Amino acid sequence: MDVYIARQPIFNRKMKVYGYELLYRQSVNNYFEGADDDQATTALINNSFMVFGFQELTEQTRGFINFSQNLILNELPYMLPKDKVVIEILERVEPNERVIEACRKLKERGYKLALDDFVLEQYSQDYLPLIELADIIKVEFPAIKGDGIQKMIDKFGRRIIFLAEKVETREEHQRAMDMGFKLFQGYYFSKPVMENLKDIGALNVNLVRIVNALNIEPINYGKIAEIIQQDVGLSYKFLKMSNSVYYGAIHRIKNIRQGLMFIGTDEIKHWIYLMMLRGVQCTDNAELVKNSIIRGKMLSLLALELQIENNSDYFIGGMFSSVDVLMNTSMDKALIGLPLSLDVREALLGKKNRLRWYLDSVLALEQAKWEQLSKIADYPQLPADRYMTLYLEAIRWQRTLTD
Repeated sequence: MDVYIARQPIFNRKMKVYGYELLYRQSVNNYFEGADDDQATTALINNSFMVFGFQELTEQTRGFINFSQNLILNELPYMLPKDKVVIEILERVEPNERVIEACRKLKERGYKLALDDFVLEQYSQDYLPLIELADIIKVEFPAIKGDGIQKMIDKFGRRIIFLAEKVETREEHQRAMDMGFKLFQGYYFSKPVMENLKDIGALNVNLVRIVNALNIEPINYGKIAEIIQQDVGLSYKFLKMSNSVYYGAIHRIKNIRQGLMFIGTDEIKHWIYLMMLRGVQCTDNAELVKNSIIRGKMLSLLALELQIENNSDYFIGGMFSSVDVLMNTSMDKALIGLPLSLDVREALLGKKNRLRWYLDSVLALEQAKWEQLSKIADYPQLPADRYMTLYLEAIRWQRTLTD
C-alpha cells in the first residue's frame, strides 16, 4: 500500500518549529484517492515509522497525527512513542464515556492530546471533559466568532496550549499572538513575508560573478578561485563544504582551486545558489528557506531518477521557487540580475513547461493539496513509495548542510 506523506510545520511564539503535522492520503493509482480516517491513519503510521523514518519526517520534534474514534478506542496510539507524537483527536469523535476514559488512560501514560479543528460554537457541554484532558487545543482561527475563544484562553491558557491553525496573513498571526495563542500553523508560515525588499545581487556580488563565470565555456577555474579568495567568509565556507563528509573527499582539500576541480561544475552551482538563498534568511523566514532547499534537492533527485537532462536546472528552480516571497516583491522583479537558464526563468514565472509541472507537483505535496495530484499526469511520474523515498533523502541532505 502506497502513501504520500506531507508535513506542515507548527511554530511557537519565537518562530521555532515545535513539531510537524503529518498529512496523508492513501493511493494505489499514483494519485490521491478518498480514504476513511482509520485507513489513512494506519497507512500513515505504517509508512512513517516502518518505511520512511518518523524522525526524518519530524526532524527530532513531535509529529501531530490524527486519530479517529475507532482507533482511539482500539488503543492504536500505544504503538507510538509518547515523547515523539501528539495524538490529535478528530472533531468527529463523540465525547462519550468510553472515549473520555480512553483519553484519560492516554494522559495517564504520558501522551499529549490535542483537540483538532476546534470551533467553539460546534461543541456542547458534553465536550468539556475532553477539553479538560487536552494538552493542546487547535482552533480554526478564521472561524473564530465573538469572544468565546478569548474567554477560553483566559480560563485555560495556563494549563492548555492554544494553537491557531489556518493562519493566512500577518494580521491574523499578530491578532493570535495578542489573544494568547502559543502555537501557530498555516500557509502564512509556509510563505512568511519580510518587512523590506532585499536585492540578492547586493548581498554578495561575488556569488553572481561566480555563476556567470560558470556559464562561460571553457570554465576558468583559476578565475573562479580568485573570486572566492577575495571573500574571507566565502573561502572559509567553501573549504569547509569541500572537505565535508557529504562530498566524500578521500584526500584533504587544501586550496580553493583544488576544491573546485574535485567538486565539479553542477555541485558548485548548487552550493553558490544555496549561499544566495541563505543570504536572505532571517528568523521569520528560516523555515521557508529550509523548505526551498529541500524542494530544490527533491526536484534534482526526481530529474536524475527520470533521466531528465539538466537536472541542475531542477535544483535551481526548486531553490528559487519562493524567492518572490523572500524578497517581498513580484517574481519577475526578484529574478532581475540572476543568471538563470530560460527554462528555469520561464518555470518560475509560471509558464507551463516540464520543470514547472514537476515543481507544481512538489508544491502540491508540501501543501497537502491532494486534488491537484489526482489530475492526469502530463509527464512521467514515479510510484508513490519512490517519490517519498526521494523526498526523505532531500530532507536528510538538507540536514547535512552547515553554515
